[in-house]
Amino acid sequence: MKRKFVVLLMTAVMLLVFGGMAEATVANKQIKVNYNNVKIYTNGKMISLPVGQEPFLLNGVTYVPLRVAGEALNSTVNWEAETKTIYITDGTAKANSDLAAQLAQKNKEIADLKIQVADLQAKLDDDLSDLEDNLLDDFDELEDVDIDDIKLDGDEDEVEVEVEVDLDDYEDEWADLTDSDIEDWLDDLVYYIQDELTDDTVVDGVIYSTDDDELVEFTKDGDGSLEVDFNDDDFRDAASGVEDSLMDETFEVDDLEFTVFYINYDDDKVKVKFEAEDSDCASQWEELSSDTIEDAEENIGEDIADEFEDEDVDVETVKLYFYDEDDNFIDSYYYEN
Repeated sequence: MKRKFVVLLMTAVMLLVFGGMAEATVANKQIKVNYNNVKIYTNGKMISLPVGQEPFLLNGVTYVPLRVAGEALNSTVNWEAETKTIYITDGTAKANSDLAAQLAQKNKEIADLKIQVADLQAKLDDDLSDLEDNLLDDFDELEDVDIDDIKLDGDEDEVEVEVEVDLDDYEDEWADLTDSDIEDWLDDLVYYIQDELTDDTVVDGVIYSTDDDELVEFTKDGDGSLEVDFNDDDFRDAASGVEDSLMDETFEVDDLEFTVFYINYDDDKVKVKFEAEDSDCASQWEELSSDTIEDAEENIGEDIADEFEDEDVDVETVKLYFYDEDDNFIDSYYYEN
């Protein structure tokens, strides 16, 4: 390649690739340099050099403009004309500085979110406190039993309910309550709570006596059905024991199996709900004759009435409700004992 010699007056500081000077004096000197089409690669990639900033050779040493070299090495080069000072900021240091700034920003965002969560929790606590007061106003009695206190804890996703009654003053009144009395009261209570919070709120609760005996447990998962468990065996009559024994029992209508998922005894009347265990139950039901269905339902009603009477519980009627595997209503039957 043709060599070209140029006489330059060096008035700027340049990077010495194979050596360097910690300090320099100010002076003018005429020099001859050799441009030899020097190329610069960084991590395998060639650097595009601005016009007039090509590297050159002088006395066997290759000189590269400082800004070109610095930026190729991912550093920032700044020139301060007033003090004739060059400032070089290493790329790694800059990256660390950027990361530190990002981390500081994230920490600030986290702190702000914590404040928001604390504010929301405080607001929710206030809301629950107001809801407790409203519940005590509207649900201060369960038939003839006075409710001492209702406490709530949790959030919109899940709330725990504690209901307290004083059996020292209301033992006889509590004993007179039927299962349906308690279930209906709890159903209204839970509905009120979900209406104030959300329809998807999971409600778990317990009715306690003032001496901390656990009388009733209840739960409702969002829009699911209310589930109630009675632990006050000393106050439950024989009908409750029969209800417990019949729950989840299986009965047959011809070859179709049905399982009890709800049963309630109240004032000589029994209400029972069955859910099909067989797939495609509705269509199979339609293929059965009316006589076959009626005979089977009559036998089921009689069997259930007998279960209660075996425990000296009087039964006048048994109302049966049948549902398919998808909880769609199929049929009902009224059995008179």
